[in-house]
Amino acid sequence: MEELQTTENQIKNLIEFSPQSTNLVDQLTHSLAIPRDTLPDSEQITHALQELPRELNLIPMEYRNIFIAKAVLAVSVGLFDGAIVYVWNCVIKELREKVKSFGVPMIQAVLNKKHDSDFLNNITDSSLIELAYQLNIITDQGHLFLNQCREIRNQASVAHPSDMKLNDRELITFINRCCEYGLSNARTISGVELPTVINVIENESVTEENMQHLVSQIHDTFELQKDFYIQLLYSKFIDPSEQSQIRNNSLKLAKFLINDFSDSIKSNLLTRHNEIMVKGDSEKKSAANSRKFFLELGMVNIFNDSEKIALFNKAINNLKDAHNGFNNFYTEPAFAENLESVSRQITPAPEVVIEPFVEVLWDCYLGNAWGYSEMAVSEYEKMLKNLTPKGIEVLLQKLNSVATKKASTIKWKSDHIRKIIEYYTQSTMTNPTQQATLAKIKKDLSLN
Repeated sequence: MEELQTTENQIKNLIEFSPQSTNLVDQLTHSLAIPRDTLPDSEQITHALQELPRELNLIPMEYRNIFIAKAVLAVSVGLFDGAIVYVWNCVIKELREKVKSFGVPMIQAVLNKKHDSDFLNNITDSSLIELAYQLNIITDQGHLFLNQCREIRNQASVAHPSDMKLNDRELITFINRCCEYGLSNARTISGVELPTVINVIENESVTEENMQHLVSQIHDTFELQKDFYIQLLYSKFIDPSEQSQIRNNSLKLAKFLINDFSDSIKSNLLTRHNEIMVKGDSEKKSAANSRKFFLELGMVNIFNDSEKIALFNKAINNLKDAHNGFNNFYTEPAFAENLESVSRQITPAPEVVIEPFVEVLWDCYLGNAWGYSEMAVSEYEKMLKNLTPKGIEVLLQKLNSVATKKASTIKWKSDHIRKIIEYYTQSTMTNPTQQATLAKIKKDLSLN
């Protein structure tokens, strides 16, 4: 048999083998005394050989192995059911190699399952296709069509006894899908190696440019690996035994990746957070660190109600302790910012925290006998101007108390009270009754 005619590795002509191969089939069926229609007729074989080069040219040279050679020979003599087995074996062989290139540790990490080092040798075709899909080796379309090809291979090939027969069109469609989705290099596999991520996290002198470069790589990787690395950053940050630099780098990377947090990733993180809360490992401070992770990334609104209340109360009590503590003018700002972040993310505020929330804001906003925290006052104003209807009612009670006690003789307190009254006097959030109350308070305090 003459060599295949190729130009720059492109298969150009198989049709010239048709007369010889169809003649061979005629002779064999005659010699065996079996009907000629037991095998595909000459027209089908000719058409198959005519269409085959177009499909085979989708296969890179390095994948044109013995299975492809045997498949072509099988097609040339009408053994279509044998040809699909050879092509399919080639697909499975190459998918195994592509999956293997990720390394067993990465596969275990991404899939959260333990595998023996030789598990790919025993994996089923169905599981291999699913794994290749999860690793982003094949597309959604490839996942669909390769599973269809697997069914055809199981039901209409010599792999299993079957009465089903494939014609030339069905054969070419099968080969096309195998070549397009299982053997071509059209799918670019983008992945990020675990050591690369670890090196950035543990690097004390890592720059923002280094981080942004890694973030762009993780952004382009497949969803399962992206989920794995975000989970890794979460684990590093909440672990109190990790060095502060590692925890800080993990949080920074997570903030850079926040736009890549899918609903699935958020759900997985929330599940882990809830597991930590159930274990009650407050001694290790993992629970507090976990809450901080969600708070820093602006995701506390996905907490359940009891968790939101606990987070709110902690922020309120921390600010109250700072306000009542030593050197409060300098310690309050950080806790004020924290409470502002909590109140901004958890909207509306849970009903049970509104009263203590407004009370601590009002006390801090008015300050004490020595003054108030100038660095925190803007945060207090921001929160006091963004109250719920119930919060406004509590604020009015506080203002009434001030008016009754005539406790506005200190200039900065009068200025602060005036700002709040003027804001809510003009606000559409207050009803006529509240507007009247504000007017009376303003008059009582001689703030006109």
